Amino acid sequence: MIRRIPKMINKDFAFGEKILRLTAYAENVIRVRISDKFEPTLFERYGIWRAPDEDAGKLASTKNGVLSGFLYAEYSEGVLTFSSDAFERKINLACRDAGEVRKYFEDNLCGMRPSRAQVIGDYSEWERKTVDFTKDPKYFSMKTEGELFYGLGESNEDRLVLNGKPYLERIVYQKCEVTVPFIMTKAGYGILCNTTFWHGIDVCSKSENEVIWYLPDGEIDFFIFAGRTLADINERLTYITGRPILLPKWAYGLTFVEQYNADQFEVMRNAAQFRELGLPCDMFSLEPGWMAKRYDFSVDKKWNTDRFYICDWMRGGKKPRPYEFTQALLRYGFKLQLWLCCQHDFTAYEEKLAGNDTDFGIPEWFEHLEKFCFDGAAAFKVDPCHVVDITDETRTYANGKSEPEMHNLMQTLCAKDMYQGAARYRGTRPMHHFCGGYTGSGAYTAMTTGDSGGKLKTLAWILNCGLTGISAMTCDMDIYSKHTIHYCFFTAWCQLNSWAGFAQPWWAGDEMQAYFTFYDNLRYRLMPYIYSTSIYGNMTGMPTCRAMPYVTDDDEVKNSVYEYMFGEDFLVGAFSDEIWLPRGNDWIDYWTGKCYSGGQMIKIDLPEGKGGALYVKAGAIVPTEKPKQFTDCKYADEIILEIYPCGKSERDFYEDDGVSFGYKNGERAVTKIICEENGSSVKINIGKRIGNFDGMKDIRVYHIKAMSAKAPKKVAVDGKKADFSYENGYVLFDMKTCGSAEITY
Repeated sequence: MIRRIPKMINKDFAFGEKILRLTAYAENVIRVRISDKFEPTLFERYGIWRAPDEDAGKLASTKNGVLSGFLYAEYSEGVLTFSSDAFERKINLACRDAGEVRKYFEDNLCGMRPSRAQVIGDYSEWERKTVDFTKDPKYFSMKTEGELFYGLGESNEDRLVLNGKPYLERIVYQKCEVTVPFIMTKAGYGILCNTTFWHGIDVCSKSENEVIWYLPDGEIDFFIFAGRTLADINERLTYITGRPILLPKWAYGLTFVEQYNADQFEVMRNAAQFRELGLPCDMFSLEPGWMAKRYDFSVDKKWNTDRFYICDWMRGGKKPRPYEFTQALLRYGFKLQLWLCCQHDFTAYEEKLAGNDTDFGIPEWFEHLEKFCFDGAAAFKVDPCHVVDITDETRTYANGKSEPEMHNLMQTLCAKDMYQGAARYRGTRPMHHFCGGYTGSGAYTAMTTGDSGGKLKTLAWILNCGLTGISAMTCDMDIYSKHTIHYCFFTAWCQLNSWAGFAQPWWAGDEMQAYFTFYDNLRYRLMPYIYSTSIYGNMTGMPTCRAMPYVTDDDEVKNSVYEYMFGEDFLVGAFSDEIWLPRGNDWIDYWTGKCYSGGQMIKIDLPEGKGGALYVKAGAIVPTEKPKQFTDCKYADEIILEIYPCGKSERDFYEDDGVSFGYKNGERAVTKIICEENGSSVKINIGKRIGNFDGMKDIRVYHIKAMSAKAPKKVAVDGKKADFSYENGYVLFDMKTCGSAEITY
């Protein structure tokens, strides 16, 4: 009989000389831990993820285990059984062949080295050691029933499905910069290994129907999540590890990264060129050349006065006056971002936050950046944090931990410190981005795939990160590839990186410049849709770029990195002349307006000037606006609703003030928009906005752009005949703030 208890549920079992503890952690979340002390892990000690729900209302104790929502776990004689009404799986916790497993991982993972030939910084030697395979590990394994697994962030380079490979969960530059030891399956569950140590996971390779977790160090400690869909499981994961970061609205525009040695005058010339050519852009990013010392890892950084200065004629010299430079950029509508590298020990500050009063003699990292914020820097790029491809075995951190235990976690701690420091200093949402990440990082920072260009593998990384609870991902755009320009503008945020070359659009030739101009303006036109999608992702954990297993059970795309959903309504194809249209919907070619039935693979015939396939789901309601040269975070007085009528459909359109933390206190608004099509008419209803935020106005004009195969007989708004036009297959008319309209044929 199940006994309901209004507090956190633990169930303890003897496990040799230790205790195995099952915890009903949150609804549909169970934690499994083997220990003799049960001290807080570093994720708990440093406040990275959510504490257990003490009274979730759906947690229960049973005779042999715990119940959480519809997820049940019980333990007996070395075997953990977890189940729901959809599955039952067993995890062997009392494994006996540790030596065999150790040799397997040594044979298969020792050769997995970083791909770089050199490292950033002053290191004379590149350390290649990975994991210590000389001692027998702890490990646990799970028998599967043929399901396909997804997750692990950038660990998978060329596909979505993890099955058939072993993976080394250690962050290395250009090989695996963003990883989270989390896997999930459409069978209805996911598993997160709670460790900061380097470790391995074998997904049905050593044995076709077995997953093995390999832990050279640390405790056996993991979470089990249950959900009806991958989206449900991801929601549970991010509920614990942190929802995807909501960036300031302007951060979803374009970032341009300057060449390494650019000075203030070159930056201003490029800024002027962007504006003169009508190329929307929100932020200019300076590479390491802005610093007086090349790749300065210290907390004593200074501006390079040979590149960023104002001449002091009275005293005969150059003086750093960066504020005047940044203000000149701002007058053009550009924010400024500064490149950083870091090998700082963040554990000293985290230990103080955790209540350790010891004076470690290590300054708080963000304090030395405040002067650059005062100079006008709006954002920072951290590349890399603690030199992600360096292994310093001799390093001991302020918290007493070793390099193998801290290497991965440093990415999260740095992101957390940057986020909280900037928020404390400015009082507004930060925009920082990192090339590395681990469990919890996605709640604090945007990320890139590093110096890997805009290739197919970087798209795979972005999609795999989306299957691992990380949304704000992008890559470096290749200005000389129409395919890359195409998909890079359909990522959570986007950047054009010129640090080592000539990525200015006007230097790429007329054809590439035309591609770039078109897509750049298209992204800014879609900004209300992109930002609403980002707000929804912050609420639910759903990524902006959604791998196809999130949205369809079609076998044809279960492992595809050639297409993905951009938000709820756009299907993006890349690097292929074919695209699968998912079953259950009709799909409209966004370039041509032609409609196709779902459930088929079609040949792509791209119009001139387009770099890849783009389809919109029939029934979609897409909020857009007139493109601007830079993002205006103020309330939009006018919104263009692109509507593709098909049966009954609806859209929740989310908004907030775009910059503050008010959304954390519920300061946002949602407008429900419903469209009903029945063959003879189309009815559109714009509901009253629910919620409020600073700057929201009472009146707005909605310009309706409804796709139609023929001109209507009349249009009525709130029961009154309204003016309309019919142009290029669309019915055009206006509505105010909220109300109803009917298009009659």
